Amino acid sequence: MKRVKLTSKVLKDEDALGDAIDRVIGSSKKNRKLSKKVRRAQRRLRRAVDDRAWQLYMALEEAVNARALLQDDLLIRWAFREGRRRRR
Repeated sequence: MKRVKLTSKVLKDEDALGDAIDRVIGSSKKNRKLSKKVRRAQRRLRRAVDDRAWQLYMALEEAVNARALLQDDLLIRWAFREGRRRRR
């Protein structure tokens, strides 16, 4: 994988930042392994619950993922700002 550079230009462009995050996360062997584990657990859960419970779970999953994305974004931007301040 080509090294991802976190620049101020990337931080200002939501799509570029999203692509950079996807490249970093996608290249992680640990992340791929954990993702497989999550998908297996989701398949087991889907078979064990009725449609209403599954829809509630999916709504929860969507909210949790949105929160995690926001937190990642906040941390990346904070780390970048702190790194820039330390170099000055």
